Amino acid sequence: MSETAVTCNICGESYTLPEDEAVGNFPHVLLCSHIFCSTCLRALESPQKVITCPECQMETLIGEEGVDGLEVDSRIIGLIYTARINTKHSGDRWKSQRFRSPPSYAAVHTQENAEGRPDVVKVLDEALIKAMENLNQLDTLHQTLADGIHGQLRKERTRIVREIDDAIIKAKSILMKRRSLLVSKLNAVDHLFSDGWKECKRIEERVKDLRTAIQKARHVRKVPSLETYCNLDKILETLQIPVDVESYDMSCLSLRSGLSCSLQTDHFTDSMRNCLKITDVDDSCIREVTVESFQHVKSAEEVSDSSSQSVPRNADPIPKKQSTHSPRFMDGGGDAGTEKVEIARSYPVAEPRCNERNRPLKPRWQHLEKSSTQQPKLVHYALATHIVNPGHFYVRYLLERKTGQKLSKKINEFCSGENSHFTCKDEIKKGSMIFVYWKEDVWCRVTVTELFRKERFQSVTKCPALEVSRLCIYFQDYGFSKGLSIPSEGGLSSLNECLRRPDASALLDINGWAPLAIKCSLQDIIPSDLVNGWTSEASDEMRRLLGSEAVEMQVFGKDGDTLLVDMRKTATVSLREHLVFMELARFYSPIVAPGSVPLLFYPPVPPKINVEFNAMVAHVNSPSDFYVQQVENMEYLLLHSKLQDCYSHPNADQEFQIYCPSISQAYVARYDQEWCRVQVTGFPGGRMVEVRYVDFGYRKTLSVKDLRQIKDEFFALPEMALWCSLNDVVSLQKTWSDEACDMFKELVENKLLTVVAKQSNTRPVPVCLYEIGDDFPGTSIEDILVRNGLAVSSKQIQVEDTQPMETTVWDPPFEEEVRSVVPTPPPASEDLKPSLSLPTCLKDIRVRVTHVTSPGNIFVQLLQFDSQLKRIHDTLKSLFSKSEPQEMHWKAEMLCAANNTGVWERGKVCSVSTSGVAEVLRCDFGNKVNLHVNNLRPLCADLIGSFLLECNLSGIRPAGGRSTWTATACDFISLYLTGAMAVMNIKEPTARPVLVSLFCSNRAGQNVNFADFLISEGLALKERKATSTSETVFSEECVLSEEVSEAQRIVSPSQTPPTPTPRFNPQPERVQTRSYPPPELPPCGNTLMSISAISEQGVIYAMTHQAVCEFDRLRERLQQHIKTLPRQKNYNWKGVLGCAVMGTDMFWYRGQVQEVIGGHVKVRYVDQGLVESIPVCHVYPKVLCEDVPQLCVPCQINGVIPIGKGWQWDAVVLMKELLLGRSVNVYIMEHPENPCDSVTVEIMVDGMALSKIMVHHQYATFDTAISSQEDYVVQPPALDLDDWDLNTEGLEEPQPVLGVYKELQIPKERKHFPAKVKHIRTPNEVFLCVMEKSLRKLEQGECLEEALECVNESVENLSLLTDFPIECPCLAEYSDGKYYRAKLLGFSEVTPSVKLLVRHVDFGSDDILPVNKLRQLPASLHHYPCAAVYVKLAGFKPANVSLEMERIPYRPEWTMKAMLEMIDLLNGELTAVVTATEPQLTVLLYNAKGTLVHKRLVEKGLADYD
Repeated sequence: MSETAVTCNICGESYTLPEDEAVGNFPHVLLCSHIFCSTCLRALESPQKVITCPECQMETLIGEEGVDGLEVDSRIIGLIYTARINTKHSGDRWKSQRFRSPPSYAAVHTQENAEGRPDVVKVLDEALIKAMENLNQLDTLHQTLADGIHGQLRKERTRIVREIDDAIIKAKSILMKRRSLLVSKLNAVDHLFSDGWKECKRIEERVKDLRTAIQKARHVRKVPSLETYCNLDKILETLQIPVDVESYDMSCLSLRSGLSCSLQTDHFTDSMRNCLKITDVDDSCIREVTVESFQHVKSAEEVSDSSSQSVPRNADPIPKKQSTHSPRFMDGGGDAGTEKVEIARSYPVAEPRCNERNRPLKPRWQHLEKSSTQQPKLVHYALATHIVNPGHFYVRYLLERKTGQKLSKKINEFCSGENSHFTCKDEIKKGSMIFVYWKEDVWCRVTVTELFRKERFQSVTKCPALEVSRLCIYFQDYGFSKGLSIPSEGGLSSLNECLRRPDASALLDINGWAPLAIKCSLQDIIPSDLVNGWTSEASDEMRRLLGSEAVEMQVFGKDGDTLLVDMRKTATVSLREHLVFMELARFYSPIVAPGSVPLLFYPPVPPKINVEFNAMVAHVNSPSDFYVQQVENMEYLLLHSKLQDCYSHPNADQEFQIYCPSISQAYVARYDQEWCRVQVTGFPGGRMVEVRYVDFGYRKTLSVKDLRQIKDEFFALPEMALWCSLNDVVSLQKTWSDEACDMFKELVENKLLTVVAKQSNTRPVPVCLYEIGDDFPGTSIEDILVRNGLAVSSKQIQVEDTQPMETTVWDPPFEEEVRSVVPTPPPASEDLKPSLSLPTCLKDIRVRVTHVTSPGNIFVQLLQFDSQLKRIHDTLKSLFSKSEPQEMHWKAEMLCAANNTGVWERGKVCSVSTSGVAEVLRCDFGNKVNLHVNNLRPLCADLIGSFLLECNLSGIRPAGGRSTWTATACDFISLYLTGAMAVMNIKEPTARPVLVSLFCSNRAGQNVNFADFLISEGLALKERKATSTSETVFSEECVLSEEVSEAQRIVSPSQTPPTPTPRFNPQPERVQTRSYPPPELPPCGNTLMSISAISEQGVIYAMTHQAVCEFDRLRERLQQHIKTLPRQKNYNWKGVLGCAVMGTDMFWYRGQVQEVIGGHVKVRYVDQGLVESIPVCHVYPKVLCEDVPQLCVPCQINGVIPIGKGWQWDAVVLMKELLLGRSVNVYIMEHPENPCDSVTVEIMVDGMALSKIMVHHQYATFDTAISSQEDYVVQPPALDLDDWDLNTEGLEEPQPVLGVYKELQIPKERKHFPAKVKHIRTPNEVFLCVMEKSLRKLEQGECLEEALECVNESVENLSLLTDFPIECPCLAEYSDGKYYRAKLLGFSEVTPSVKLLVRHVDFGSDDILPVNKLRQLPASLHHYPCAAVYVKLAGFKPANVSLEMERIPYRPEWTMKAMLEMIDLLNGELTAVVTATEPQLTVLLYNAKGTLVHKRLVEKGLADYD
């Protein structure tokens, strides 16, 4: 593209993009394809929203957005961005060129030549003018060079001092490590006090025994019957043994170890001389220079502070020694106490001045890059002070914090003096430096960027201080700009309050300090949208990530005055990568972080070969793909517990938050409310990641917000999930069948198995699984699969060839060769296949569900054809992306290429409307879309086809006896399957739609048959089909043929593989145990008992206080009986009643077997009543502590019958909420005949009978066999209350509950009565007040006004209103600050604060007030009737015809002019006559002249007579 393509053809200006706050000048495309800039198009825009092209005179209609709504040429935009990025990567060209003086091409003219030329004077004048210009240019270059040397000197000194400080900090860290090493060697001191610790343990044991005896003695004292269960003599002996102080050795308190620490000063000084030096980096070698002794070296702050004053302006930045040409920072005097300091420098060594003409000057950033490749980069820490966008922001170095404090202190000191005040003679110039008051007692230096004078709208370059009205300033040390307005009233005093001027000395001093704000830009990233530029979301995300903390900054180079950097908040979070991951930016070119290696877990420990170990199967995909986890691993249990504690505290989400994950990186994530270790395996998109749980084996897709950083301590253990496969079996087909996978899961799930590894150096590890037996492994899992016909033993199909290998090489059969070829991806030159062809293997096909209408109509795409589908789309794009719409009559059933949201796809026209909109079926996706015919193109014949497969779920039928699927089932399957990835098994490939089975991954990462899922949800029924005889015969023939072929392959007995030792499954051992003795029933009557459990049948298990104490002692006895887990045997549980159970807390309890379900035993804890399903390995068929009866008593509620045949589940839930874990009063009504049956009781819950509660909630009914409720209702026991003598004298009486106000009684027996209008709502709706005082006074004679005055004098003593019912009387504050009577009408606002609508009952006006302006109404004010009553004025109504436009908002039938006129008419003396009382009080109002008030209103046409 030529250079003129980036400029407008009309104005010649270059196209620009938005930069910072500047508006861009975009290249917009007209309908005629001519391109012009935004400025010119706005000038060409007509009032009719039409732009006429100046070149071809074609008109372009623009929309509401104007010129900005036109299309932007993306090619020119890309060219501008490319030019900008290339500018960043290339240095300033003028720096790479040598300063050359122009060659002298004019010859020396002699006098004769001069005389011969008549215009020699003119030529000389022109030459002199040119020489003066050159001289001025040289002076400017000289001044620039001198100033640059001075500034560079200051920067170099500051940098070197900063590096010295870094070296000192590193030395301090080395000393701290030495200190830690010395401290770790103090074990001898610990052994010195070993005897003392033994004495401490003796004392602790004595204290423990004494406290135990005290506790037992207190229990016996409280319950004397416990004496029989303890040794009272031993307890008394322990309590009365005196303490012999002399028997304890206390001599350790005065022991000393004799160790000490000393500093070897001489060796330390010599070491410092050798390790801390200043060196000069040269191209050939590193030379050392001497400096003063380190005791006299200035600090970093002193060097930085004095750098601008101690070095002359025209001096070299680094003085040279004649012998070595190395820089000399300090002159040490040459005494014996000098040392050498070594510092790594990042700038090149200056060459001699004479060689400067003979070599090109390289830009400084090239030297930085050169030095950075030779030496490690220094770590910079910076604070972000102002962020415009990721390409423009400002930072401050953390090491310059003290420098900034010193500068701020110096500025504040200067501004505190009177020399800094502006005077009448001072002027403010644009670009000058001044001081501004920023924060409290903080002044900052700023640069004036824009200046405005009073009564002028244009900015000026300079202005007197008194005439300044507004100015824009730039903060040099922070990087942001700000507008500042000067008050015009205060004059110089208001100006000096916010601005100060520097004098000549202060200006010279402050200019020596370089600006602390450094302009930066993120390296090699551009906005995600090139047209709109950086978005506000990108800037906000950058501010949120950086915050106000110091972050690591890596400098890549320099572009003019801008540093190209990358910011890292942590070692793994790069700001550039984070913005790209958030899709707020993208890399200009691929960036790979150097040395970025993800942290990985240790691989799982390989098991020993042919060694048995117990394990649990953690996750199963198939018999050849599953994960096992060792059971006996206490280290993992401790790590898992520590993991929960570390990531469960409230601040863990912010402390370990992940912003930008990387592939294969280790993290921590939740699974079933527990934190687990995971590893990232993929990025599906949309801020989601695919992870693998390394300790369990299953996979899951999570959000990035669910990931947490992993601490180093959790890398200690390797991965606990071992990837395994069955060793001796293979599948019948190429893949494992669903039946085989389901049976394998049933055999190994939630069971303790014996695992034997056959190899340890392969993945997956081939293993053999056995059920747990008595003294040897039990039944083999592999044999079970083989016996059920779901697998084939590999020993039967592998024949060991013992014959010598033949030299002849036979070609394999053609069919076998084809099968052995590994499928490779199709090459680019392969012919394009436009249609779908089913693969040869119809099992485990990976598909993508694109469209679902019902379980019998599912459209899927095979993932193996994705490359072909992409080639189809690319071909359509290349053919039709630049094509124009064709005049074509589209009809139904026509194939086409459709442009759907910018993507060209194959489609089929279903119908076309008259408006030109066609309904198109997407051939490769299955759904229908509406597109305009302009988006359709004729489809080529070689591209006709479809990669879509229509499927039907097999094995299910519609539920509810229907022949079609319900809408609920269709919506359900569409919600779950549309867009999902699944595994498909084809049952009948010839049927249409194809009968398939779909398997989708659930939250646990397991593949679930979706047909079974529909059945479990009640949306489908299982379709039962009898297996045909032909299929059975066919399967038998297949097996027979396989057996025959295997027999034919055995040549001789010598070739027969050795027969493995047969494994026998021992018969289950018959065991019989009797049940535990029944509980001891408490006597009839009231007893305090604790509820321990409630069964699903509603049986309540209660324990007396004595039984609770006995349970603690019994548990200790049980642990002494069984100390370890007995060896598991194969028991017959039919004769087992009583047993021992290991609970979840790893303690033994007594239990009773109720039912055996698979590998679990349903057990009831006889001492608590709880019922649980326990694994067989945790149940031992033995009765323990037979002398102790059952400790819990089963109870049933007296006098009620449950609704239905028994207690419903919600009734049991209510009883559990009311009773579990509580001590309640239990009244035992009667004992059962069988002591094992339930006791009839009545339970009192907080003084209320449980039977009444259940009847009240309609869970039960009263037993009609009982004559009255009083026969079985138990009165609660009388409370044992203390007799308190309470004195209520002096207490306030409770506040009375006030009702509504009394209405004002208007005299109806009189014709006329004086009245006054208190409030007007509309011209015919007012609040009226009777003027006779006798009607508004009480019998005592005190009027309402006097009572309100008394209340307002002490209104602070009244309580605030706390209850807010409608019509509630209260006191409300009016606008005059006084309180008047009011009533509540309702709530007006709830957020952000509560406000209520009230009405002043004595005036009729409404008001909205907060809660703090409402108070309780005293009872003395409640007796007064309302002073204002709402009435309707009779005799007139709103005018039917009115030209007035201004209306009353809440009564639009009345005009505002009528309202104002009525207000004037109601002033003065008025009399009223009651005309009606129902349904509304209605009166007629008369003025002082005796005429109706509304007559004037009707005469003016503002109302009509009624």
